[in-house]
Amino acid sequence: MSATLLEARPVDSDWNHWLRRELAPTHAREIRTAIIVGGAVLCVIISMALQVPELATSAYMVFFASKESKQLTKATGVGGVIALTIGIGVTLLLYKFTYGHPELRIPGMAIALFLGMWLSRVLVLGPLGFLFGFVVAVSQSVGEAIPSPELLVRGLLWLWVALAYAIALTVVLNLLFLPDPPKAAEHPPKPKGSEPDRRGLFVPDAFTNPAHVHFALKVTFAAMFCYIVYEAIDWSGIHTAFITCTFIALESTEATLYKGTLRIAGCVIGGALALFSIVFLMPHMETIASLVVLVACAAAVAGWVATGSERISYAGLQLAFAFFYSVFQGYAPDTDLDNVRNRVVGILFGLVVTGLVFQYIWPERTIDRLRTALRQALRQLARLLEIPRPESSIEAAKADAHRLIGETSKSFDQARRYIELTQFEFEESPNGERTSLSNLESTLSRAENVFAAASSLVGDEALATWQQLPADAQAAESKLRNVGAKRVDHDSPEETDANLLTSFARWTEITQALQLKNSRVGLVSQIITEVQQLK
Repeated sequence: MSATLLEARPVDSDWNHWLRRELAPTHAREIRTAIIVGGAVLCVIISMALQVPELATSAYMVFFASKESKQLTKATGVGGVIALTIGIGVTLLLYKFTYGHPELRIPGMAIALFLGMWLSRVLVLGPLGFLFGFVVAVSQSVGEAIPSPELLVRGLLWLWVALAYAIALTVVLNLLFLPDPPKAAEHPPKPKGSEPDRRGLFVPDAFTNPAHVHFALKVTFAAMFCYIVYEAIDWSGIHTAFITCTFIALESTEATLYKGTLRIAGCVIGGALALFSIVFLMPHMETIASLVVLVACAAAVAGWVATGSERISYAGLQLAFAFFYSVFQGYAPDTDLDNVRNRVVGILFGLVVTGLVFQYIWPERTIDRLRTALRQALRQLARLLEIPRPESSIEAAKADAHRLIGETSKSFDQARRYIELTQFEFEESPNGERTSLSNLESTLSRAENVFAAASSLVGDEALATWQQLPADAQAAESKLRNVGAKRVDHDSPEETDANLLTSFARWTEITQALQLKNSRVGLVSQIITEVQQLK
């Protein structure tokens, strides 16, 4: 369940309370932070001992791949390595045609980035599409800085090693030490292997919604603008502007700007820690043991923030990004401050460009997408309420219910995600929009309660009870559920309220006459009560 909308971002007088709540310790947070610290420390030891390049990238991948559950971490790790391998292979193939030819390489970068951003929106596993496009685009962007094709190939292959071993290490640590989450009985069932899971790789509106193309074009324009600017002024040190444009892009304008704010906060803190370490600590470090202690402390701070809620977690990722990329400048202590300055300037430049692009070019509002997702979920819920029917077999009812539970569960998950993103727009919304947003969240919560009861109503035990009902009781219940379904899926619900009351009274009369007292009767009564309160 999402947090209260009023808690999405703090008001000016409540920053202290908001930060204390967001940084409050929990057992799960302590374990996840310890795993992240262990992974970052092991990456430092392994890369330093074996002289694996791209140490900063390896250490940062621990934060990127570590998720809140074993299953999600494993899926992210396996999918990430696959996407990384494909991306490296594609960029090596492209370099056969683009190396030494910027007139081909720059359009290739733009096409790869556009494709990756579009896939991040239309694929069911969107982050894999993003990783593919990002790897190809970033690796193409450094082509002119490498003097020979041999060094370029060697560098790309070492990049694969640096990323792949860090991801594998993170997955292993999470599988070994991350506890299994407790089973929450109150959540509606999400069956495995249901039809929507086998339906395809793309979301339903992948090829019909122009917003996906608009999003990809906006990110590509912002990133390529930053690339052309820093190459034109010969300041490649601020290449983090290119990375910033891709990493902070979200579905809506306000969500993207809020993520940019988190990136600034993390960048300032991480850069300050790196500056302090380079000036005051690095000159006195002589062994890897002292470096390990420094990394562990910085990773603990960044990991604690990164394992928080979505409202603050990205700041932890950025803190780690800024610190690692500023401190790790080779296999020996380095006191050069240019990297710190360049990375901070690049991040700020990327934030400004992305903010302007998302503010004035095809701005998206998540509340509109929330309304569409909720409408779809209510339609699917209405169809689920109509099952079982007196004229259909139990086997057919089970198959239909199994399919609809999977579809409806995904729709509710999507709507919940849009609720989280809409919170970022809440402060800037007029009073009318605030009221609408509150009503939408209330409707979603009640609809989820109806969904939980409706899912139980088509379970094996409830269906067995249904079979034992007399014909007139089945007919009365079926009619009541059908009227309830119309109430859920009707643009003017007040028109069906009278029919709902009449059907409910008739069903109650029959169940009392037959002295039916079982869990099914209670579930039907609960569903109708919740349906009546839907707005």
